[in-house]
Amino acid sequence: MSVRESFDVLHETAADRHATGDPFTRWPGLLSLSLGLLLGPVVALANQQLIYTVNMWACGHRMQPAMHVVPILCLIVAIGAAITAYRDWRAVGKGVEDEEATIHTRTRFIAMLGISISVFSALVIVAQWAAIFVFDPCMRA
Repeated sequence: MSVRESFDVLHETAADRHATGDPFTRWPGLLSLSLGLLLGPVVALANQQLIYTVNMWACGHRMQPAMHVVPILCLIVAIGAAITAYRDWRAVGKGVEDEEATIHTRTRFIAMLGISISVFSALVIVAQWAAIFVFDPCMRA
């Protein structure tokens, strides 16, 4: 990078950055990246806690089918997070190159990380859901 390019980067205004049209430099794009990355694991943890909470209620009311509502909703949210991350990855070109330190490279990395973490979180939710099929809500050790 030449001295002139460095000077231009340091002294560009917010309006100049906004004129480039890159959505991942402003809050809507950053929020989308953050949701794609963090929502899957948070929902997987919430799923575990909610299963324990609904378990006591389902045991007391003899309503085992109600236990399946929580994993279904959590799975939908985790898959939605993966779709959001995939949409962000597709928006910056679907590549995997990392030669330059640009916003697109950062966005591509975070989006790919969000896809993999959200898919893994969805698998964790499915594994927790499988336990509901095996164990009775009123089973105690």
